[in-house]
Amino acid sequence: MLVVDDDPDVLEVFQDVLETEHYKVYPLLSPRHIFKTIRDFSPDLIILDIMLNGMDGRAVFKELRLNPETTRIPVIMASARYDENYITSQQYHPDDYLEKPFNMADLLQKVSALTEN
Repeated sequence: MLVVDDDPDVLEVFQDVLETEHYKVYPLLSPRHIFKTIRDFSPDLIILDIMLNGMDGRAVFKELRLNPETTRIPVIMASARYDENYITSQQYHPDDYLEKPFNMADLLQKVSALTEN
């Protein structure tokens, strides 16, 4: 599982919670090298923050959906600023949405539904 968030503290919380449930997590502070990371790591799920330092997670998500290598990887978009209605109104829809601050049980339930752990 690949987790992309520009806040190291949030990234650490994601990683700690998911690794406690025996998920293998690759934390990424910037999506700049996301396609290389995906090729190297082959994640079965991506958790992607919308507000990234200098980049828009929605644009990154669109690239993931348009790229034949990544179009089938489930993506959970995460945001403290945008709500689920906004996300589902966009042209490209993530597989799920996580509002920050997130509830750990919600996170695990969403991740479990999209993976085969």
